[in-house]
Amino acid sequence: MEYIISIVLSSLILAAVIVSVVLIFVYLKKSKATTTLDLKEIGVLQQQINSLTDQLKTNIELSVVKEMNKVLEQTNKTSEMSNEKLERFQTNITESLASRFDALNKQIETKLFEINKRVDDRLAEGFKTTSETITQVRERLKAIDTAQRNIEKLSEDVISLRSVLEGNQSRGQYGEYQLSMVLHNVFGDTTGCYKEQYTLKKGKDGNDVRADAIVYMPEPNKMICIDSKFPFQDYQRIFDTDDADEKTKLTKDFGGAVKKHITSIKDKYIIPGKTAPEALMFIPNDGVFAFIHHNLEDVVEYARKQRIILTSPSTLPAILVTINMVRIEVARSKNAEEINRHLHRLAKDFEMFEKDWNKFSTALERTTKQKDMFDQRVGRLTGKFQAIATNSNLSDEPIQIAKKDEEEA
Repeated sequence: MEYIISIVLSSLILAAVIVSVVLIFVYLKKSKATTTLDLKEIGVLQQQINSLTDQLKTNIELSVVKEMNKVLEQTNKTSEMSNEKLERFQTNITESLASRFDALNKQIETKLFEINKRVDDRLAEGFKTTSETITQVRERLKAIDTAQRNIEKLSEDVISLRSVLEGNQSRGQYGEYQLSMVLHNVFGDTTGCYKEQYTLKKGKDGNDVRADAIVYMPEPNKMICIDSKFPFQDYQRIFDTDDADEKTKLTKDFGGAVKKHITSIKDKYIIPGKTAPEALMFIPNDGVFAFIHHNLEDVVEYARKQRIILTSPSTLPAILVTINMVRIEVARSKNAEEINRHLHRLAKDFEMFEKDWNKFSTALERTTKQKDMFDQRVGRLTGKFQAIATNSNLSDEPIQIAKKDEEEA
């Protein structure tokens, strides 16, 4: 294409040059006298120019056509190559896209499978967890229902207990029952360890002085008295008020009531020569017992000076176990000589038993040997009888064996 353009430009330039020469020549001729010869030359020149122009036009057309054919041919070749490249490119693109789409589809399928599996696992786990949760909720609802019934029963028991604790006589019976349970738990059915409602003496008013329980102790203490006291009403009043001053006053009054009980126990249940120099005051409620020790130190100190030991359902068993161990140790020490005599007699009996055992062992050993010999004879006789049963050849060996066995016997 560039070649054609250069030819056209060259032709145009050449034509322009020729026209310029002609014009100059014409101009020069005009300035002189015009002659016939000049006109002929101009005509010839004009013919040459026309001929040259026609030839130039023809050459240009031929060159243009030729070059256009070349360009067209080159364009066709280029188009074919471009088409081939485009087809190859399209094929490669198609194959690449197909491969990538296949890989992508496989990857998507794999991911979808994994997602479905995870979803199924999560759903299964969720259903399992939900089922377990529902089961737990049902169990808890059952437990709540049971607890509700227990609470209702407990509420009834509390109301019943409150009615018991509000009366002096019923409170006393409750304390005696608690004390009886503690004694039975420590000593069991063992007799001679304690007694309940034990009469100590006659009072100044002629009535019997009776302890709720006594526990037997080694001499010289003989016994220690236990009396149950439950000052619940005075204790309850302290918590029925929110006024600090009133609470302080009621606490002081409660301490005074406890001191009166301590004094009463000391006067009634500590009898020189008959009881131990101490007595136990049983408070059948650990809360009341703890309140006294925490808030009424003067009451605790007063009890110590009066030789009254304050106890509760939690502390009394340990005291009773200690008393019982001391009693057992004292009884064991008293019987030590008798036990030694029995042990000496038992040692002699064991020596005689050892001698008899040795004799028996020797006789048993001899009998065992004889048994082994008899077992051998029985085995041999059994073999011979089996040989007879199978028509085997016999010898005089049984007679010889029998004689030999008789000699050994």
